[in-house]
Amino acid sequence: MEHFSSINYRPSHSMSETLRKCNSIRCRQYLPSEYLRPYISCYWTMTSEIELQEPISHRVVPDGCIDIIFDLNGHSYRQAASIVGTMTKPIFAELKAHVNYIAIRFLPGAFLDFFNSPTHDLADRIIPLEAISPKEEHNLTEQLVLEHHAASRIELLERYLENLRRRNNRNDPVAKNAIYIILKNKGNIQISELSRIVDSSRRHLRRKFDRWIGVSPKAFCRIIRFQNVFRTLHHNPKCNLLSAALDAGYYDQSHFIHEFNSYYGLNPSEFLQS
Repeated sequence: MEHFSSINYRPSHSMSETLRKCNSIRCRQYLPSEYLRPYISCYWTMTSEIELQEPISHRVVPDGCIDIIFDLNGHSYRQAASIVGTMTKPIFAELKAHVNYIAIRFLPGAFLDFFNSPTHDLADRIIPLEAISPKEEHNLTEQLVLEHHAASRIELLERYLENLRRRNNRNDPVAKNAIYIILKNKGNIQISELSRIVDSSRRHLRRKFDRWIGVSPKAFCRIIRFQNVFRTLHHNPKCNLLSAALDAGYYDQSHFIHEFNSYYGLNPSEFLQS
């Protein structure tokens, strides 16, 4: 079995579409501490400098991660924190009034290192954090609201996560290793080969991914492959689409267009034109 190692995975989420609708919105990412780096991809914030005059639709694409999002303008501390499970299709969040979010983005397969909730129950769902966490969690949201600087808020999140992690000794080297291999290969690996490398049957591996990721190994590979080509198009919009598709592991342009559309909601040409 290949030795498991954590990997630096920060998926792409283009803000250009949202910024064209309102250039007062700001989105930033912050790296976790060294202790939490094997589990957390980043913390991110989204804020608006002014109150939005009308709601804006913000596109969010699948990335293989689970996020906990705190709406610091929420009407209730108990309702302000939400878990966004592993997504297999784009969602469109409605931004309105004063936008003020801070969030935790877990690395793929890391959510169970903190919470005892199988991730297949969260896939393609947005649920309140209190549905799976202790009742005192709303105190964290209250503290986040009372702080006015991103650095102080992130310190609160770091303490919260460190306490959860130290109380949790759950681990699965086979699942973690399989996730690492998929990320390392940018989604381009046959499940039969993955099963051979981690010395696990396909059925057993499927059960592990249902628990740790929320989707099947094949579905996770597709998401990571999409993220790879999405990042390429985002940073190099003048690239040749067919070459980008073949380099990313798609077997032809039709296959690439179909999968890109299913994860982004537009075909690649429409995305580049926008």
